[in-house]
Amino acid sequence: MKRKTQLGVDLPDSHFELAEAVAAFYDTEWGIAAVARFRKDSAFYRIRLRNRTQLDWMTYVMRLVMTCPVLLTCPPGLAGLEWVFEDFCWIVRHRGVSPRVDQGFWRAIEGGRARLPKGHHITKGRDTVRYQLVYARMNPVTTDPLKGLVRVQGMSKSEAVAHQAEWEQKQSKRPVSERTIYRSLERVEKYLQKMREQLTEEGAN
Repeated sequence: MKRKTQLGVDLPDSHFELAEAVAAFYDTEWGIAAVARFRKDSAFYRIRLRNRTQLDWMTYVMRLVMTCPVLLTCPPGLAGLEWVFEDFCWIVRHRGVSPRVDQGFWRAIEGGRARLPKGHHITKGRDTVRYQLVYARMNPVTTDPLKGLVRVQGMSKSEAVAHQAEWEQKQSKRPVSERTIYRSLERVEKYLQKMREQLTEEGAN
């Protein structure tokens, strides 16, 4: 009787929350600590799951890609994580010549999707974009002749929030209140605080 594989049963949710943080903030000063931790943990889980079953490994790779798609672009800020792109390419390439890999590919997608929180990514993604745009208005990047790219003082927070609400209204043709933008910022700030505390606790152990 074939063993019924339980995909990803030993991977903590905090690992994929960290992957979300990497996707959103890898190119920020705070994101450096998140990337360093994620690089270490993901390498460990990759080896562990490859040694267990091919399906478990494939499911892990697909879930990483769904959670943190920027990993497929291999940006400089994510050096050392190129293996995600390489593993993904191996899976896609070999599913065309191996029925076993092709079957595992579809099961891996199904397994990865089943573990994504329902209705979670749309809300968190919207909150993250709002946070990034508001703080980009508050601290825009410009070019200094001597220092290169630098951040400078921009709008106040209230001005940036007002501009964000106005911009979203124009894009969606629906009312968007400043209060809604502030709530998004609060959720992201709580999330970032949680991730900072998690990284601090893990670094102390």
